Amino acid sequence: MANLAHLAHLAHLAHNEGMSTDTELSVSQARDHFSDAVNRAAFGGEITYVTRGRGQKRAAAIVPVELVERYEAMIDIEDGRIALERLADLDAGRTIAVPADEVARTLGL
Repeated sequence: MANLAHLAHLAHLAHNEGMSTDTELSVSQARDHFSDAVNRAAFGGEITYVTRGRGQKRAAAIVPVELVERYEAMIDIEDGRIALERLADLDAGRTIAVPADEVARTLGL
């Protein structure tokens, strides 16, 4: 559920902070116009999707760095929340810790 909230927040940021998500370029077009796409992301907040294959499916995107930084911050917050939950489970006796060497042995590593 929290992941859906993160995605909704990112969509809100892209929509409400002047970021356009309408531009699509094929791989060859993106190669030929890479600096333009980067400048539009950096200075205009534009997202450029890079497509490939016969169906021109989206394969990558050139995005404003602020969007990625906010996404990474949200992931860090979520990771911290999960870690706190796991520690609380350990403290409450709802789970047990397994030493890393035991896990490695079990997995044959």
